Amino acid sequence: MRHSIIILTAFALFFAVWYFNLGGWPFRAFTEGSQAAHYFVNYVVAGLIPAAALLLLHRPDEIASSMGLSRGFGSGALFGVLATLPMLIGYACMGTFDREVSADHLLTRVVIAGFFEELVFRGFVFGQLFRYARWGFLPAALLTAVAFGSLHLYQGHDLQSALGAFGVTAAGSVFFSWIYAEWNFNLWCVIWLHTLMNLPWIVFSVSASGAVGGIGANILRFGTIAIAIGLTIAYKKQKRLPYCINYKQLIINHV
Repeated sequence: MRHSIIILTAFALFFAVWYFNLGGWPFRAFTEGSQAAHYFVNYVVAGLIPAAALLLLHRPDEIASSMGLSRGFGSGALFGVLATLPMLIGYACMGTFDREVSADHLLTRVVIAGFFEELVFRGFVFGQLFRYARWGFLPAALLTAVAFGSLHLYQGHDLQSALGAFGVTAAGSVFFSWIYAEWNFNLWCVIWLHTLMNLPWIVFSVSASGAVGGIGANILRFGTIAIAIGLTIAYKKQKRLPYCINYKQLIINHV
């Protein structure tokens, strides 16, 4: 119970500070004109809250390991590159290179979003609730998915498209949580996967439907999901590891 209260309180405070740009507001004079700088500062300042919570939950030398950051950078990068080949190659072939995409926008939507969203939503919220508060996969992943999906409502231009963006990103959040768990809580796997899925989506114009996407774009996106699942199955077989998520861990994590 103590773990749950600390994690949920910290996340609620983080979400409020981040969502209302309270972290970046005091530094607006320094970040004016750069969306990337504003996002980075807002995430860092708001991130002090879950960082403090982690200090209450773990010894300082255990924090990186509890988040899944202490190992697996290279294997996470390889996993991300291989899984996203359908999108990286397919979008380049079917889409049009967006020459108006600025370096600032690219840094914001690809690097900063991919890293910090996984750090907070996967490593802190889902990971800490599932691994240490002993929540089951479904409640931990679904809570994370609702919060994650709500951040993407702005991508819709009306109620229907906003709900579509919410549904797609929430489902993606559950999928990322599963990948994170099955790769032995290596956060670099989902950081790389998320970042490299965002990259071709931003760089190449393949859909006017926002996060929902068109038929061709989604076929390639599902191709990436299929490869990610296949690589996960192969990893489990090679290492002779049991699956982390099974019916026993759906509601309560008994491990």
